[in-house]
Amino acid sequence: MAAYYIEVLSSLKVVDIYVKCPVSGPGCEGDAIRLTSESELRIDVDTVIKLPVTVALQTATRSQLPSASPASGKGAWIRIRASISPECMRNRLEHAPPLITSIEKPVAASAIQGLRDVGCQSCATPLFSSGCADGDNGPKIRDLPSAFWSELVDCWVCHPEKDTVNVNADLLHAFEPETLTCAGYADSQSLEPASGSESGVGVWVGDTHILASTSLLRNLPRARVNTDAKGRFYDAYTELCCDNCAQVVGEVGRMGSRQMAKLYLHCIQLVLPDERFVVEGRKSCKPVALIHVVGWNAEIKARAATGSHAVLSSRCIKVLYTQEGVGGFEAQAKQWLEDSSAEIISLLDADAASLLCILADNARLLPSQLRGMANMTRSFLVESNI
Repeated sequence: MAAYYIEVLSSLKVVDIYVKCPVSGPGCEGDAIRLTSESELRIDVDTVIKLPVTVALQTATRSQLPSASPASGKGAWIRIRASISPECMRNRLEHAPPLITSIEKPVAASAIQGLRDVGCQSCATPLFSSGCADGDNGPKIRDLPSAFWSELVDCWVCHPEKDTVNVNADLLHAFEPETLTCAGYADSQSLEPASGSESGVGVWVGDTHILASTSLLRNLPRARVNTDAKGRFYDAYTELCCDNCAQVVGEVGRMGSRQMAKLYLHCIQLVLPDERFVVEGRKSCKPVALIHVVGWNAEIKARAATGSHAVLSSRCIKVLYTQEGVGGFEAQAKQWLEDSSAEIISLLDADAASLLCILADNARLLPSQLRGMANMTRSFLVESNI
């Protein structure tokens, strides 16, 4: 059976299909490998594969990957790229599966320091205007005070006579919606911190939502003010929507003197710095592998040319990795260890060796032309590997 590798690229709204021909040459460009319907791929007379998504047949394009090297084996890889059908995309947005891993709720400010951006949970479209800058120039992140902070004050037994707790009064007001009377955009205004408050603070984290200055957001569509059946302004709010898929991501209003966006945690993605891991051997206390996570919710279906190794689970973690003994590993490991954003994982020697075997086996499922990137090897971990 021919090897194949299929990956759904939701952010691009396409699916990439790679099939390895048994022999090189013009015969690979024949009709044996083709899409026979919106959801099926024929590799040969006897082999038909069901695609993980339905595609628009008229958008399909076909090409042949250049040969990687003489050692890459006989046969050429054919790539077919097709757009995911609009009906399938809508269905995926409505029934989006949870990520393999996600930040537990409630989110603490300490867990998302270095936040780069906020995206729509349904389609991953960025909601911030230009992302969060790194370093001291980016918006600082703080926890919101407890909703019951005033009641808790009465429970304190010992506290100084002069209360030194610095609570931003603007954030203690009830969230009031914008008094918009029609759909559109509210007038922008300066959102600099109030006099006496801490400068640079732009994001506050609560149990079910985050608050962000609207100056951080792109110009997102805002619905009419929602009132009750009699048009009363009781418990009113103004919906804030993603401008790509129109999903509700929060609401917009005022907190004291500030114009703010309340973004619902279950409707957004928090884009954090790249996740890098240094795997150390428990005995040697030296790095044996470097792993860079590049995608938490990849959809992959693949099979090797020989054997029965097939990936049937669609949810995978995409990674780049390198290991001890590979050229440049020592210098790269030293650089990662000096970077505070890299996390050190200590494993028993046998477990580290097993992890590297899994990564190597999965990497061999990719076309050889796609395996290398930035002096590292592309691979992935399926749920059964985690």
